[in-house]
Amino acid sequence: MAKLYFRYGAMGSSKTANAIMVQYNYHERGQNALMIKPRLDSRDGERIVGSRSGLSAPCVYMEEIDGIDLSVYNCIIVDEAQFLTKAQVARLVDIADNSNIPVICYGLRADFQGNLFEGSTWLMAWADTIEEIKTVCWCGRKATCNARVIDGKVAREGEQIVLGGNESYVALCRRHWARGELAPIEVKKISTGKRAYLSLLLEADPSEAMIDNYLDRSEMYVLAAKGKPVSEAVIGEPEPGVFELYNLATERSERGKGYAKRLLNHLIRMYRPLGKRLRVGTSADMMEFYEKFGFRHVGTRKDFFLNENYDPKLFDDPGLRDMEVLELEW
Repeated sequence: MAKLYFRYGAMGSSKTANAIMVQYNYHERGQNALMIKPRLDSRDGERIVGSRSGLSAPCVYMEEIDGIDLSVYNCIIVDEAQFLTKAQVARLVDIADNSNIPVICYGLRADFQGNLFEGSTWLMAWADTIEEIKTVCWCGRKATCNARVIDGKVAREGEQIVLGGNESYVALCRRHWARGELAPIEVKKISTGKRAYLSLLLEADPSEAMIDNYLDRSEMYVLAAKGKPVSEAVIGEPEPGVFELYNLATERSERGKGYAKRLLNHLIRMYRPLGKRLRVGTSADMMEFYEKFGFRHVGTRKDFFLNENYDPKLFDDPGLRDMEVLELEW
């Protein structure tokens, strides 16, 4: 007899990554696994599930399931199962019991106020197997609570369902959730929802077109102080073993507190074992900042900041023309 599984965890516990890997494992063994999500989950695009790790997979909507021939599938996988209705959970129970197809659901157990979602309520009631996918709070304890963060503070009121990712939610242990205490300093890798930080990106690069050229093909990191994003960095690998820092910025009101320095040191520690050097292109007035980290000037990209790449009106300095290139050898 097939079973209905509910695998729950707090935000950032790799639930979607687990779901995608389960689907992959079925396919690797020559079997079919159908990926499903509720229609209202639109963060990753139409009929796509996406993980913060960068993994993604096509899916169908739960609302379409009655029009699908399920007999060709060996397993049903449901992501964001907390958004299911009671009737939809009952339909999954029917699939497991009467079609003999295992159903594996992944989702949150409770919302930002600590209340069960409708889908998780009935999965907790009816699932044959309930498993926790663990993650940790910034303090190192197990995270069990999903905090909604607004303007650097843990929100206590609001609609139950507000879609968002790292920019809106953070997993906390019960004690820090109850106290509303966010990490004093925390660096996070941002795999999805990068454009939510556009205002911060524009602090270093005033051209949205240029940002679009490198953002999706690069890795992004955000440093948050007590839950508020204050500094960001975007780093890519334009050639094997050579990394390039495309964007590094700190919120204007937060400058002078060492956040960019702390974030750059974090990146140097992370990427040093992975390649030969780190490159950055910057204006002449920023060279001293990078030279303090050991960067050396290796060249100049003449007229880089002129009309071919940028509208000069975007810059505070109307005389900005050349990009200075520096490298840190490892």
